Order: sequence, then structure tokens, then C-alpha cells
Amino acid sequence: MNIAGIVLAAGKGTRMKSELPKVLHSVLGKKLIHYATDVISDFEHKFVVVGHEADLVSNELAEDFTPILQSIQNGTGHAVATVLEDESFNRFNHEYVVVIPGDVPLINKDSLHQLIKEVKNKNASLGFFSSVSNNPFGYGRVVRDGESISIVEEKDCNDEQRKINEINSGIYCFNADFLQSNINQLSNTNAQSEIYLTDLIGIANNQKLDMVIVQVEEHSIQGINSMSQLNEVEDNLQKKLIQQFMDNGVYFQDPATTYIDESVNISSGSKIFANTHLKGTTTIGENCVIGPNAQINNSTIGNNTTVFNSVVDESTVQSNGSIGPFAHLRPGSELSDNVKVGAFAETKNSKIGQGSKVPHLAYVGDAELGENVNFSAGAITVNYDGSNKHQTKIEDGAFIGSDVMLVAPVTIGKDAMIGAGSVITKDVPEKALGIERNHQKNIEGYMDRKKKK
Repeated sequence: MNIAGIVLAAGKGTRMKSELPKVLHSVLGKKLIHYATDVISDFEHKFVVVGHEADLVSNELAEDFTPILQSIQNGTGHAVATVLEDESFNRFNHEYVVVIPGDVPLINKDSLHQLIKEVKNKNASLGFFSSVSNNPFGYGRVVRDGESISIVEEKDCNDEQRKINEINSGIYCFNADFLQSNINQLSNTNAQSEIYLTDLIGIANNQKLDMVIVQVEEHSIQGINSMSQLNEVEDNLQKKLIQQFMDNGVYFQDPATTYIDESVNISSGSKIFANTHLKGTTTIGENCVIGPNAQINNSTIGNNTTVFNSVVDESTVQSNGSIGPFAHLRPGSELSDNVKVGAFAETKNSKIGQGSKVPHLAYVGDAELGENVNFSAGAITVNYDGSNKHQTKIEDGAFIGSDVMLVAPVTIGKDAMIGAGSVITKDVPEKALGIERNHQKNIEGYMDRKKKK
């Protein structure tokens, strides 16, 4: 079938009370517009109606999606008519046209293809999803009167129609010939003075044409018009995502306080404890223990690694790592197998070799540590001179004593030792002891003289 897909994404979303276009708000780390475009990604031709902040929305689209500007937002019917009049649409012959809102992230792709299939098999003029709702407020009602079917928008409903609990989804599959032949019959004689796409249902009914209505679960067609609805939809998606992980062998101590983006992957055997946030393109390996109170962004965590009370951002931790508590792995941190970054330690743009340890109260920035390096408490790499960043290199087996400052650029040789409290500004050779301290001076009786004063 030659199918055209149209995403309606021109509205501002006034009730969101946000300068950001509604379709650019995110659910589980993914923008609403991307949920919509993913659903029609396998269609032959794909169009997105843009309007409010058109450039911002257009910049989010993949190359095979064509933005069509609706300069004046005059309703859904006007939006679709704008696409049908565009040269980029008329360059092709379409059998069917699917129209979906840009703010309904729970649309089921398989259900949409089933709707298209039923419209084709019945040679129907159109098909749409409806749902039975306990709270139909804000939705158009599906009005059935004998064999007559129409959709009446909320603001145009009379008192009896408002009691109807079958609601319209805003998701349609049209026979392309029917759509193009009748789109210009739509008018704006309604409470909002807008051109409604829903009036095509009444037109098809008056022409005694076949149509398909598929009832689906209400949550799958739930739109977003406010921040509270955004939160509600996100909560539904979050529960579904966590359930999928649990079905695949991942343990969650407290799902209610766990936040996971839809792009995250967690392997079986891992345990996710309370107050954990996993965001972006994060991957958690097998048999990991993450949390409580962990935040991991766009990072890879290897098998059998623990991340406790810590932040990991755009970093890689290979297997058997131990992170935290209160550690911070900043962007560019690459930790090999069996590495420990402990309490109140911080790393940034550094490679740390297998078996090395940064146990606590330390900073490793713009550095390269070899294998089995011990970087003791209070030690830091002094990587910034006020204008430029410089690298510190610490070779295999080196021991960095407590409260050491390594002033980059500097190299510490293999199996070398740096004495506690030293400020090292020059390279230290292999197996050497690097130490820099003033001679200790003890002033006898000082405290007694101070008390007398």
C-alpha cells in the first residue's frame, strides 16, 4: 500500500503554559514529536504540519519527514488541507492517508497498522480509533444515532451529548480519494470557528459510505494538553517500561521512586534500588547493583558493577567496578575492569586502568592512570593553569600518597611513589620516590605563651 502519514504538530499548547512548543516537551527523555514520527516511520511518505515555532519543530525531524507550514492555525481540517495542497504531497499518488496528533505518545504502532488493514479490506472511506472513557471531558464525542455516526467536539456538544462516554482519538486512516474529494466541504461553523477534520465522519455517513471504528484502551489515545497530563502519561509509560524490565529479570526495589528513560537498556540480574535515575543512552550490564540514590546519564556500566549514591555522566565503567558513595564521574571518564572510585572522589576526562583505585576525597581530571595505581585520599591532579588544561600521566603500579598535588603536565613513572603532602611539578622516574616538603619546625612552649597573651 502507498500510504502517506501526516503528524499534526502546529499548535502552541496554550494550556501547557510554556514557551516551548507542546510537541517538544519530553516523556521519558524522548520528545513527543518523536513518538509520533516513530509510529509512521515505515510509511512511504511522511509529513509534519508545523506552525508555532515552526523552525524549532522542523529541526527535530528526520530527513525523510517533510515539514508543511500552517501559517494560521485554523483547526485540524485546515491543517490536513494545507498538506493536501502542497506540491510535495501532490508529487505522489497515495492510496491511504493516516493522520495522527503529535501529542499522543502512547499510540500503538501495531494497532495503527491493523486499522489501516481493516479500512483496506472493507474498502472503507475512513477509519478511526475510539475509546470508552470514565472522564470524557475535553474530547470529541462519538455520537451514534441508529446507523448514523458523527463526532461532535466538546465545545459543540449539547447537554445530552456531553453525557456520552465514547470519545474520539484524533487518529484516522482515510481513503485518499475520499479525503481529497471532500476536504474542501469542511466549514468553520462551530463554537471555535475552526475547520474540524472530524466533520469528515459526518460527510462519509451522509454519503452512506462504509467506515471502520476500532475501540482501543483509553490510555493508548491519551493526548497531552497540560503539565499534569504530561506527568500522567509519563507515569503510565514509566510503569510499563519498568514492568518490561522486571519481566526480563531486572529487580526494582521501589519502582515508584525510579525514573528510566525509554532509551535505557538494563540486562538481567541487575538490581535497581530506590531513588535511581537512568537517563539518555545508558546501558547497565548484568548483575549490577545501581543505587540507591544514583543518577546515570548517557553512560555504560559493565557487568557486576556497583554504583551507590553517585552520579555518572557520559562515562564508561567496565566490569566489576565500584563507584561511590558520593562519587562523581564527569564526562569523558573511562574506567577499566576492577576500578574503584570511592567516597567523595571525582573524575573527569580521564582513563583509569584495570585494578586502579581512587578510594576517597580525590580529584582525577585530564589524566591517564595505568593499571593497579593507588590514588590516595586528598590527592588531586592540578590540570588547569588558568588558561589551558594539561594532562597528568601515571604509569602502572604507581602509588600516589595522601594530600598530593600533581601539577600538570607531569608524568609519574611505573611503580613510583609520591610522598604524602607533596606538590609535584616535575616528572618522577620509574620506581623513584617523589617528595616535596619543607623541613618541619617545632616551636617549643608555643601554646603556653599563647595562653598567657
